[in-house]
Amino acid sequence: MKKKIVTISLTLVVGGLLYFTGINNSKAHDTGAPAGYTGSPSDGKTCDVTSCHNSNPLQSPQPWISSNVPVAGYSPDTVYTITAKAVKIGYSSFGFEISPQNASGTELGTLINTSTTTQIISTKYITHTVYGYRGTDSVVWTFQWRAPARGTGSVTFYGAFNCGNGNANATGTYVYPATLVVAENMLAGINTMESESTSFSIFPNPAKEQVTITYNLKKTTNVEINMYGLDGRKICNLLNNVVGEGNYTQGLSLPSEITPGIYFIQLITNGQSTVQKIVVEK
Repeated sequence: MKKKIVTISLTLVVGGLLYFTGINNSKAHDTGAPAGYTGSPSDGKTCDVTSCHNSNPLQSPQPWISSNVPVAGYSPDTVYTITAKAVKIGYSSFGFEISPQNASGTELGTLINTSTTTQIISTKYITHTVYGYRGTDSVVWTFQWRAPARGTGSVTFYGAFNCGNGNANATGTYVYPATLVVAENMLAGINTMESESTSFSIFPNPAKEQVTITYNLKKTTNVEINMYGLDGRKICNLLNNVVGEGNYTQGLSLPSEITPGIYFIQLITNGQSTVQKIVVEK
């Protein structure tokens, strides 16, 4: 009798281990991916790691993240819809994790969960849930994203997708990285500075190594002048000082490393922003 009890106990233990191992490997973490597996420069990994989904090499990047952000770029504090789609013919379980980050891992903008098929973890990651990992050949997830403050520049959505065949082990599971870069629309929602200051002018335009900026202040305030590329990426800060009331003509040197092209100069006073386009020549 004692021998039979021991045999049953060992069977239950081994069977339990096989069951939970199968859940982990065959269903692409059906309850959601752990935080920090997007493949971003900061995260440094996807689920294609030891003791996870590494039975096959990391696959080629796929265009599986899309959005309704206009071609001109996002407007600050505006909510957009982000779509994630994993596709693999003949497969039945899928997972994903996405995070909008900069290279150092800081979250850019705010993720907004809109479905029971997705969930937010550790505030800056969104992944599938147990209600959103099953599908025939593909699965589509959607969520929302509130764009960050003006001057943030381009935002990269880093993502990783798992495609599993449901065979209760790691074999046959494939991991695909994906990214989506959205630029900031530097001309969106520009406020004229009627109450505190007038709009500014830039010359020469086209410019080469230096520009002269003129502006008027109605009272003492902090003045910030930034330079951006066409993709919304902040190139440099040209000025950030407290300036008194009056008219100003200010010469500013452009970064020596910039290449010829179209750029934006942004003037910020009292939280109000005005942007003008300049052309840089050799």
